[in-house]
Amino acid sequence: LDSILEKLESSTDFIKYGVVCLSWHHVTKDNQSKRSKMLHHHEVPMLLVPNEQEYSWSIYNVLEDKFLDLNSSISYNKRFCGSSQGWLGVVNNDYTVTLNRPYFTSKGDISDGNTSIQLPQLFPPETFLMNPEDLQVIEDDPDDIYVFGYDYHVKKIFITADPLSSLKDCTLFVIYGQYYELACMRYEKDKTWKKIADGLLGFEDMVYYKNQLYAIDSSSKFRSIDLCNGTINWVAPELHFPPAPSRYLVESCGELLLVERYIEFRGPNALEQETTAFTVLKFDLDRANWIEIESLGTVALFVGDNSAISVVASNFNRCPANCIYFTHDEVAIPSRTDKFFDLGVYSLESKCFTLHYNLDRTTFHRMFQRPPIWIVPLPNGH
Repeated sequence: LDSILEKLESSTDFIKYGVVCLSWHHVTKDNQSKRSKMLHHHEVPMLLVPNEQEYSWSIYNVLEDKFLDLNSSISYNKRFCGSSQGWLGVVNNDYTVTLNRPYFTSKGDISDGNTSIQLPQLFPPETFLMNPEDLQVIEDDPDDIYVFGYDYHVKKIFITADPLSSLKDCTLFVIYGQYYELACMRYEKDKTWKKIADGLLGFEDMVYYKNQLYAIDSSSKFRSIDLCNGTINWVAPELHFPPAPSRYLVESCGELLLVERYIEFRGPNALEQETTAFTVLKFDLDRANWIEIESLGTVALFVGDNSAISVVASNFNRCPANCIYFTHDEVAIPSRTDKFFDLGVYSLESKCFTLHYNLDRTTFHRMFQRPPIWIVPLPNGH
């Protein structure tokens, strides 16, 4: 049985293996080395999608274009503000933050579990707009609606290490607020959030690379931030590319990549979002400069509200290399219909898009209040 277990590719395979029979279930429970191996190499993430039940979510496998027959411990009827290290972030109505580590079990497994961590209040605004259920319609058009409020107070969350297994190494970083500021909190030591780079605004993404925090802003300024002495250094010159509405930083096979996502906003109120192209750049640490690359090689990237994920495609069946999988991650979602949801796959080789995966209209309708997000499913009991 152990030899079979070693051949499994992903956590979802691991979950399905454990429900075959009681003896196989015990093997998965006891095989901590295999669990640890899965959690410390990059797996293909699944897409967490709202299902027809108000507080329930389903797991969608984009490689196989189908929903997985798994139970989820998640029970939220709101947006997740980030996904990192297997944890999902949620902002509550008092602007405190909750981290949830959901677990997934086969439909034949009656066990269930969910781990939550409560974090302190994160610099609430003095005034804030209403939440989605109280939104007013723009120009009486029910398709054109902005979403703001506490659900969208955090743009992205990043965790350096699992707060359960690596307590001393766990620091949480967030991009938050109307002006996209940076804040952090050392999970074991701090009782409150601390602002980073106070006065600097417009941050798009961040990454912890070679024991150093890096962040990029909407003007393509790339900075390193030393948390010990509070110094902030401008690492690379601004990019001479057309401005990109969305940027993602990701470590890939030991290199630091920047993904530029070009989006057009169409329609009468310019609210219909459509991704038109991607550009990928590699950071040259010695020359402190970005170099555009034409290919990801054997790698596939997954970007969105999550901490961006890089996987070696050849390690997984049906995972095409040199592709970028993306979700609709704007903080203003314009529509209750399926017309403008911006998610799909982009091939750097062909420069072509495959849109919407194999999801139906009713699923897109539910995404208005509960946008999809990438996550690596964890077996219950880890």
